[in-house]
Amino acid sequence: MQKLVVSPEDARVFVPAKHFGCQTRALLEKANSSIQNMNMLRSEFEVGGGAELHTHPFEQAYYILKGKALVTIGKDQYKVKAGDSMVFPPNVEHAIKNIGKTPMWLIAVNSPHP
Repeated sequence: MQKLVVSPEDARVFVPAKHFGCQTRALLEKANSSIQNMNMLRSEFEVGGGAELHTHPFEQAYYILKGKALVTIGKDQYKVKAGDSMVFPPNVEHAIKNIGKTPMWLIAVNSPHP
């Protein structure tokens, strides 16, 4: 039986493609838990860190844990802060950049599991 509870210290750490000034922990993924249809990541962005415009074939949602960011979804831009949530539809260009003076952390959920 795979794990039902995963500590951040046990999560795989990586930098996603087209991201910079950040590190991401795969909190829940097929490789470390019983999750099957989605994954959950925590990304920590340094001041000025972010992700370039990119797309992917799966739906993605963010929840900002702390800090501020400028988010681009398609042709629209939004200033977001801790407590805000957003969704990125499949195949829609999007980007994010930490515009605050402190690190920005977010939770990302991807479905279906990439």
